[in-house]
Formats: sequence, C-alpha cells, structure tokens
Amino acid sequence: MKLYGTENNQTILMELGRRVQDTRIAASLTQKELAERAGISLSTLVRLESGENVRFEYVLNALRALNLLTNIDLLVQEQEMAPSDFIDYGKKRKRVRSSPKEETDHDSWKWGDEE
Repeated sequence: MKLYGTENNQTILMELGRRVQDTRIAASLTQKELAERAGISLSTLVRLESGENVRFEYVLNALRALNLLTNIDLLVQEQEMAPSDFIDYGKKRKRVRSSPKEETDHDSWKWGDEE
C-alpha cells in the first residue's frame, strides 16, 4: 500500500508494521532473531508488526537491525538556510514568535462616563 500522508495514524502504523514484517521475512529472520538484534523484546516486535503503538526508539532499533535507516533522512529533511537568513538573524533560528496582535483602536474604547 502506498502512503500519501493523508492516512490516519492507525493506518500508517499498520502499514509500517507490515513493511517491517515483510522485510524481516525477506531477510529470513524469525521474530525472535530480529528482536534480539534490535535489542527489543519479542512482544514489542509483535506489537510493532501488528501495527500497534510502540515507542519510536523501538521502531528505530528494528529499522536499524534490518538496515533500513539509510533513508531516514527522507522522513524529515534538514532545513537549509539561505546566506541571507544568517545576515537577518545572525544565527540559525530556533523558534518562531507568534505574530503581533492587531493594534486595537484605543480611542474607540470609553469608560462610559464621558459626555
């Protein structure tokens, strides 16, 4: 199944689990062998392959044991900065401030006792 990014989390987890399982079987590894290589428990691997929620660290361990981390950079690509960004900010931005709120018209507000 091709993932387009519009699927819900459960669908993505199930597809990821199926792909891990297919890769494990293609590598002629049992679940126990992969779990040992990945340093995770057998029950964690079973949950991963079933599409259940597991810690991301365990997913990375399983992918590493299957030699699938070579494309991890495609998951979230590093944001490159243009040279002008360094001039404007002096250093790489670490956070984004919220936009300033619209200026309210202070003259339109009244206490109510004006005549």
